[in-house]
Amino acid sequence: MILVTGATGFIGRSLMPCLEREGMIARAYEGRMNDPLNLRKELEGITTIVHLAGTEARGRDRLLHHVDVDGTERLVEEARRADVQRIIFVSRLGADPASMHALLQAKGQAERLIQRSGIPYTILRSATLYGRNDRFFEIIVGLAAWTWPFVWLPGGGNMGMQPLWVEDFVRCLVQAISRPDLINKIVSVAGSEQLPYATLVQQLLRVAGYRRIPLPVPMLLFRPLTPMLFNWWYWPAISRYFMDRFFVPEIADHDAVYRQFGFKPARIRDTISYLRRSRLGLRIFRR
Repeated sequence: MILVTGATGFIGRSLMPCLEREGMIARAYEGRMNDPLNLRKELEGITTIVHLAGTEARGRDRLLHHVDVDGTERLVEEARRADVQRIIFVSRLGADPASMHALLQAKGQAERLIQRSGIPYTILRSATLYGRNDRFFEIIVGLAAWTWPFVWLPGGGNMGMQPLWVEDFVRCLVQAISRPDLINKIVSVAGSEQLPYATLVQQLLRVAGYRRIPLPVPMLLFRPLTPMLFNWWYWPAISRYFMDRFFVPEIADHDAVYRQFGFKPARIRDTISYLRRSRLGLRIFRR
């Protein structure tokens, strides 16, 4: 029996149907990550945990520590009590408990808690994921709709990006659950295309049907503007976690997925038709 935390989130919405198709018995965790009594109840009969829960989308350091770090600590404690046999944890490329960036620091701290738990684990460090209802490609296009006639390019758009389609990442997750050779390993995965951010934006806007003038924005200017423009929203479109992508490269070997999981990730141009939907500009105001 598999328990999936964060099953209603971006990755979880793709993972749960995939597990069902593969004949794996899984259920979604219901409740707060910091509730030990509820965790104890939910973990009864569970052999494997897929830990997806996180609060990156909210852009708040307090919630990040409360859920991503403290919540993982409670989960590990109760998993030991329940004799869970495996934890699969989804992390980020660049995760480091000593990082100066809050999100990467929190992911690094969560990784360390899992590694020290004594429970067999597999940690998948991923580049930014994209797909329908994501908070990356759709945000880029949505913001471009509001910044006519320009599209902002933080740091000139030179930072390399290697995004991975969420459906391909889910294939990696499902394989990891049943592969003993990945026990107690950290695996880095990313898409097969390494593109400068400016090139990526051009590709997305072309599919969405927008024409915009590239406007390079110095990072020293863009970063302090972000909280002033967006942090008053309950679900901010852009937080400094979003901006961290332009300070810490999310790059892995271009054949990382193929070497570890035996398939080649889909190309970006073949998986972004969902950006043709109308009214994407309104998505930056929604959860």
